[in-house]
Amino acid sequence: MKLDRKAIGKRIKELRKQQNLTQEQLAELADISTHYVYEIEAGLKTMSCPILAAVACSLHTSADYLLFGSASYDLEADSPSRHDQLEHLVSMLSAPQRNQVAHIISVIVPYLKE
Repeated sequence: MKLDRKAIGKRIKELRKQQNLTQEQLAELADISTHYVYEIEAGLKTMSCPILAAVACSLHTSADYLLFGSASYDLEADSPSRHDQLEHLVSMLSAPQRNQVAHIISVIVPYLKE
């Protein structure tokens, strides 16, 4: 299977922007150079497994999402609990969006307990 470097770079750039991070900030978080972030986002360079893991962790997402763009998980195959699935979905949101989700959940939970 051949990976689409441009699509991977696009997903990284989209997540970075959603989280209001600059290329410099992502580079610092992932312990790579700013120019390397630019090259990855432009689809010019591939990443080693350790760098892929560092970028995914820095963006609070999975390497699977970065590589394949899978926005949802098959719960049995990819994540050990619903908490992990929820955490992954929420990690792709901006801070204001996460606050909205938290508010919605806080309103819904009392009704679920009945």
